[in-house]
Amino acid sequence: MRYESTRLAITYALLAAFSYAVLAYLIQVTEHHLPNAVLIFFRQAIALMILLPIIPFKLGSFKALRTKEFPLHMLRTFASLSSMFCLYFALRHLSLTDAVLLTYTRPLFIPLVVYLWFRKKWTTNTWVGLLVGFLGVILILDPSKEIFHVASLVGLGAGMFGAVAFTILRRLTKTEPPERTIFYYMALSIPLAALPMAGSWQTPTPHAWGLLVVIAVVAIIYQMFLSRAYRHAKAVKVGSLLYSSVAFAYLFEFFSGNRSLPLTALVGMVLIVVGSIVALRDQKQE
Repeated sequence: MRYESTRLAITYALLAAFSYAVLAYLIQVTEHHLPNAVLIFFRQAIALMILLPIIPFKLGSFKALRTKEFPLHMLRTFASLSSMFCLYFALRHLSLTDAVLLTYTRPLFIPLVVYLWFRKKWTTNTWVGLLVGFLGVILILDPSKEIFHVASLVGLGAGMFGAVAFTILRRLTKTEPPERTIFYYMALSIPLAALPMAGSWQTPTPHAWGLLVVIAVVAIIYQMFLSRAYRHAKAVKVGSLLYSSVAFAYLFEFFSGNRSLPLTALVGMVLIVVGSIVALRDQKQE
């Protein structure tokens, strides 16, 4: 059971956005030490090991993990894992800000997901919002930097798969507590992530193990904040708030001296946020 609360939704969404930017930064650092497939597998495996002792205290017992929504959990896991692989590839080849930004084009893909899933027709607001939002994507990536490089397109794939995952997550929050949702996400993703890891195995160094543990902890924190945000507001509202991750990522790079702050980038950010809000304002799905 859940209830709408704008204040709580904003609080949890902003905390999720900040933790996501931190997570993306840590991933980009760790990619210097490990292949993406190994990184993803251990991120999920370590997070699950951390989560398991917490479950009895949060849910009462392991019996509370029983669910009637297993197909949705499985679909959400596949979509989230696909988005994660796309994001990690983008982080390896693009700047932190550009990779996070492309991932957060997912609110722009939500109308497409809603149309295919619920057969809800697009309104004029949807068309205008999508055009404005993707114009912002072009501005912030800068066409002079080979915007259509394969890494950019893969980054957009992260946004597309993320839109599917987030729509499913919103539906799951109707009946599933956050701990159960996170458990199934972590547990089901491990065998899926093990397949690509087998072809690119590399033993982590002690330093890499430390980074993997920190990433797993931050990933759990992000998932907790995210699940709680979706319990208190509709997916379209939370999706727009999560765009602050792009600003956090930009600030990380700006203050570390790795990023300038051109006017086109600022205009692009504004267009993406405005486009998302306009495109999604008529979406009424839960």
